[in-house]
Parts: sequence; structure tokens; C-alpha cells
Amino acid sequence: MASTSREGSVRMPTAVSFALGTVGVAASLWLGWMALTNDSVPIVGSVRGALIAVVIIGIAACSVAGIGQAPVIGRTHPITIFGIVVGVLALAIAGAGLFGWDGLVRFADGMLPLGTGLTATTERLAIGLLAGLIALKWVAGIPLALLVNRG
Repeated sequence: MASTSREGSVRMPTAVSFALGTVGVAASLWLGWMALTNDSVPIVGSVRGALIAVVIIGIAACSVAGIGQAPVIGRTHPITIFGIVVGVLALAIAGAGLFGWDGLVRFADGMLPLGTGLTATTERLAIGLLAGLIALKWVAGIPLALLVNRG
């Protein structure tokens, strides 16, 4: 059964949206790990394919469990603003990986767990940073889910 938000629109039950978002986060993190530790990534084939998949799955997970639930607590709530800032940063990092903007992600070289013999390409660095941001947004989603469930 769907509930209504402050603005009167119908929204998905909090437990369902958080569970779906968690599945998306797990899939993104698994693909990210595979891209960081292997040359060939299952399902998507390449590191570039993994980057694109992580971006798409991450955006979908955030849409279901994050920004889709934010109207309940308000667009100016600190958790909502934090999620927006982290989301914009994630989009910039995704753009860096896709368009080869090495300067935006090179600082992460040496900080990510790369597989033996793998080089820290711009795409791999972007995937590692995105995985961290996705995990951070998921953690921020816990108090969001609690607030939405209460509201």
C-alpha cells in the first residue's frame, strides 16, 4: 500500500524503496569491485561498460530510495542537501571517467584496491570513487528512511 507525501503525491512504502535501493547499491558495489580487480567484468564485459552500468544503477537506486523519498522531509532538509551535493559530485566523477578527465580522479591513484597487474586508468579511478560515494549515500539513506517512515 502506497502512502502520501507532504505534497499529496503517492510514494512507495519506505521499506520497499530502501530495500530496492540497497539491491542497487549492492549491484553497483559488486560491479565496481569486479572492475577494480579484473580485466574482464562479468555481464558488462569491460571496465568502461562497468562504469556506465555503475552510473545507471547508482542513479536508479538513488531515484528509488533517495531523492524519490526526499519530498517527505523537505528539499531543504540537511540530509536532502547532503544527498544532492554527493550526487552532483558523483556525476562529475562519472563524467571524468567517461570523458577522460584524468585530473579530477587522479588523486585516488594508489588509494584503491586494484587487482595484480592492473593499471589505474581514469575509468577505474572513477569507478572506485563512485563506489565510495554510492556507499556514503546509502549510509545517509538510513536516517532518511527512518525520518520518512516516521513522517
